[in-house]
Amino acid sequence: MKLKSNIGWLIDKLYYTRADLMRIFNKFRNTISAWCASKSYPNTLGLFHLADLLGVKVDDLYDVITVED
Repeated sequence: MKLKSNIGWLIDKLYYTRADLMRIFNKFRNTISAWCASKSYPNTLGLFHLADLLGVKVDDLYDVITVED
């Protein structure tokens, strides 16, 4: 199984921009891009904060996809 990020899609759909997330979470552009590309993930508290900020459930931030070996 693998996680596919919906964060970039949600950001584009909603009011916030990636620059807003950089400021709010005090992160570099590369970190926000990695969150959007499923290359890294916010910590647990960050996931809940991000979901609250975007007005979604934590489950909505990522989709679980199955990967066959």
